[in-house]
Amino acid sequence: MAPYIDKTLQVRPMLETLTHTISNTDFTLNRTNVVRWLRPFAASTPAFYLLFVVSLAILGYFALLLFPALSIWLYLKLVSSLYTSDHHQHWPDALMIGSFLLLTVLASISLSRLRFTGRAGVKVSPETSPKLSRLIKGLQIHYGNPRIERIVVTREDEVKIRHAPVSWFPVRFKNTLNIGLSTLLCTSPQEFQGMLGREIGRLSSQKNPVTGWILSLHSQWANYHHSLQRHGDLVLKPLSLFFQYYSPIFNAVSFFAARRGEIQADRYTLEIMEDDDAIKSMVQTIIFQNFLREKYWPLVMNQPKDGKHRLFLPYKKMSQTMRKSVNASDIERWVELELRKYGDTSTTLPPLKTRLHMLGHQKPVYPPALTQTAAEYYLDESIHQLLIKSFDKSWLRNAGLNQEVDSTPS
Repeated sequence: MAPYIDKTLQVRPMLETLTHTISNTDFTLNRTNVVRWLRPFAASTPAFYLLFVVSLAILGYFALLLFPALSIWLYLKLVSSLYTSDHHQHWPDALMIGSFLLLTVLASISLSRLRFTGRAGVKVSPETSPKLSRLIKGLQIHYGNPRIERIVVTREDEVKIRHAPVSWFPVRFKNTLNIGLSTLLCTSPQEFQGMLGREIGRLSSQKNPVTGWILSLHSQWANYHHSLQRHGDLVLKPLSLFFQYYSPIFNAVSFFAARRGEIQADRYTLEIMEDDDAIKSMVQTIIFQNFLREKYWPLVMNQPKDGKHRLFLPYKKMSQTMRKSVNASDIERWVELELRKYGDTSTTLPPLKTRLHMLGHQKPVYPPALTQTAAEYYLDESIHQLLIKSFDKSWLRNAGLNQEVDSTPS
């Protein structure tokens, strides 16, 4: 299926291109311009655009196979050279081939030791969180049983599945479901279910295998760059440099295909809930992320740390503070800002107006006031409190604080 291109994102840049003079045209090679240049190509010939993106994606796999393939080729060439050379004058050639073979073998061995680290967090299991595990298992069954090996509660404010290769070559993967504790504390059970269903449906990619695969490569090639950089092996420096430039170029070129994957992920949510409820989940994500970024964390970070005042712990009162401090004007302002966003190329997530339109709506559906949180519903009380205490202690440790604490924000 051809990648979806939002018509409003298509007309304005094309008009600007036609009316600009050469002297006014920006030819700087950056993500925004690459996306702008490719927009007419992706819109007019979507099949050829998708074929081009797939070809570029395969280049990453070829780069990972380069050193092992060179090792095999040089080994065969060395054996052939030694077998056919009957004079010592041919030995320098064999010695040169052997030197290159040694380098490629060392690089291949170092590459085979490459490992990918996940986000820090607290692992949960069916024994410790049966209700949450049943929800996840039910969604897995619905979306074709995509594998999820681990469930980790993290400090992030989102629900994401980390699709990490098990070894140096991305054939087998280990899927880790990362659930932000703030997501559990700031959404209702149904809103959280929508966020979770979106991610598990996107992992399965049953209805969009190509664009789903391309979307997963956005984070995969970036992870290779970070892992190779952290590995720090000198023989892998060329590969590290390759992914340093290849990853952002691929992400820019595949922008429209990845957006199609995001739009399909929204549609996966409709398989488990009504469209109004899916939009409420979408809007609630905007509300609590803006609340945390604009109101809550500045309050936490700017509290006095002079040892004379009691500190309040951020996770203990997060839900209660959100209920009390978020009002209707805040919600309308945050959602209106999202509706005004246009042509943001920094993220593959489409603008809110486009997402609503693809779900058959022109205006957002606002969620009701938060009464019961997903953490209260899906986690046993003991695990709920244990997670909060653990994350609050971690926050104190990271802030370098060891003071008397208070549970109420001042």
